[in-house]
Amino acid sequence: MNIAICDDENYWRETLTVLLKEYKSNRHIELYITYFSDGLSLIKSSKTFDVIFMDYQMKDLNGVETARELRSANNNCIIIFISAFPNTALDTFEVDAFRFLVKPINKEKLFKSLDDYQKQAEKERFLIFKTHDGTIKIKESDIIYCEASQKHTIIHTVKCAYEIHINIKQIENRLSKENFFRCHKAYIVSFFHISSHNNTDITMDNQEKAYISRNSLTAFREAFKDYVLKYNLERV
Repeated sequence: MNIAICDDENYWRETLTVLLKEYKSNRHIELYITYFSDGLSLIKSSKTFDVIFMDYQMKDLNGVETARELRSANNNCIIIFISAFPNTALDTFEVDAFRFLVKPINKEKLFKSLDDYQKQAEKERFLIFKTHDGTIKIKESDIIYCEASQKHTIIHTVKCAYEIHINIKQIENRLSKENFFRCHKAYIVSFFHISSHNNTDITMDNQEKAYISRNSLTAFREAFKDYVLKYNLERV
């Protein structure tokens, strides 16, 4: 789970981090946290996040103004507001806040918010991209593998292939780390759609192949092994 913490006070960034590490340990999931001390830095970031913890009161841009900018850029990630002022909760509705947590943060309410997000995400996760023909929505579970094509990326799905107008690194940042692996500078594969692999390439369940770089081989083997054990999949 890719998480951003946007808060101009270091104390609250550290406090939330401690709680998130406890959540990670309790739920046995991977968490990747990026920190922002102001809204403008978050808006300018090229990273994609699953959940943003947004402080309401910040210098320059407040949390709602920051969220409004994100929404105007078609950023539909989950935003959980945190504030010492409960009466500001209503203001966050206009930017489609997922939850509103009052400082000091209640651990049980924080954990429940993340549990609720995961339940929602498990139902289905979609990614939105631009192509030559317009904007498309792709179900993440339908992605078999991604292939670099100069400055663009070809996303191979169970239905067809789409050429996306961003590079493969940007695609990698938007995909779930627990479900996908960058096995080569030109390839990202979905663990779920792997049929078999050897030391040089991976065969997907549509019988197409992706290459494994020598430098990525050991890390890929470990990551795929962990995925198989986690989901108890009967795969090669």
